[in-house]
Amino acid sequence: MDLIDEAIKLESDLIKINSVNPSFGGKGEKEKAEYVKNKLMEYVKKYNIKNYILREYNVTDKYGIERPNIVFKLDFKKDKTLHIISHLDTVPEGDVSLWNTNPYEPVIKDGKIYGRGAEDNHKGIVSSLLLLKMIFENNVEPKYNLSLIFVSDEEDGSEYGLKYLLNFEDEIFKKDDLIIVPDFGTPTGEFIEIGEKGILWIRFNIKGKQCHGSTPENGLNANIIAFNFANNLYSRLYEHFNKTNPIFLPKYSTFEPTILKNKVENPNTIPGHVEVVFDCRILPTYKMEEVLEFINNFIKNFDFKKYVKHYDTSIEAEISYEILKSENPNYTDENAEIIKELKKAIKKVLNKEAKLCGMGGGTVAAFLRYRGYNVAVWGIGEETAHQPNEHIKIEDLVKMAEVFYEILQ
Repeated sequence: MDLIDEAIKLESDLIKINSVNPSFGGKGEKEKAEYVKNKLMEYVKKYNIKNYILREYNVTDKYGIERPNIVFKLDFKKDKTLHIISHLDTVPEGDVSLWNTNPYEPVIKDGKIYGRGAEDNHKGIVSSLLLLKMIFENNVEPKYNLSLIFVSDEEDGSEYGLKYLLNFEDEIFKKDDLIIVPDFGTPTGEFIEIGEKGILWIRFNIKGKQCHGSTPENGLNANIIAFNFANNLYSRLYEHFNKTNPIFLPKYSTFEPTILKNKVENPNTIPGHVEVVFDCRILPTYKMEEVLEFINNFIKNFDFKKYVKHYDTSIEAEISYEILKSENPNYTDENAEIIKELKKAIKKVLNKEAKLCGMGGGTVAAFLRYRGYNVAVWGIGEETAHQPNEHIKIEDLVKMAEVFYEILQ
């Protein structure tokens, strides 16, 4: 009950602190980082911890806002370190009318606690802090050193978070260390994410010629070009890059048009410029260069004249693109030490046989895997991240800490 009470206290305090990423109009993570730092020092004092180092790696972003990153390391004189990496920022609350409660006022109901960030990523922060409490109240001799890392900017690419922290890589990590990112989770907790698809966000700029809606022969309707271009590209990408990998959810690469817009606001103007954005999530089977080469060839061979009935024949359509985001696929060796240790701990604590999986979303694990580190992404959760009425079971916060504790023993 002591751990449950502590979990409720920690989650409640964190929910009350708005730490929306500044890229989404928020004030950032500073206040939440101060809370975490104060809580760490409270434990240091309470348990008379001597073997610790607390370092801050703060950076000012393009908005002039300080973005904090905290590394708290306990040295147990072991060769390897277990790192647990959580993020401090959240996404906005979205449409508040869809929430049954105030997103920044914790509400406990039926063993669950509700509030923005409760799952994403307070579960990582809370379980990390609970782990400290368990270690020093049980007076164990851990198998590994322990490093608790709390980073900013995960929700918008980690430029001021883990990517910035990697400038100090040699101070923090060693290649044979064990790393867990508790930023994923299923209700039963047996899935371990060992790979992420490549991410390609690509915006196509399609130019025709604007004209009056009653005289299409005086212009070139960029809408018609965009509709047919996007539909054909969508089909061809799925047909060509059709291999599957059952570890991933879903098991195939995805190529989804997500944004279609032009600047025309009145119904009697034919648009001359349209933007189409695709969100592509690509299996490690394929290289990003293959996909881009395919797209380049598709653009080169796309014949807009097949689709437009009337247009000014003196002009040609123009199709170009810009890459909004590109991250390569990443993968962790199934036989890595962290995977084996996590599997054993899940079996011992949760009585579940661990299953390996991959996903289309991105976590900070990607940046570490690119540097050659084996990383497990794992947690327990209700899968309510970014949703209205985000919540998590309080007992699952404790279970996560118990799994970490089992790895350390």
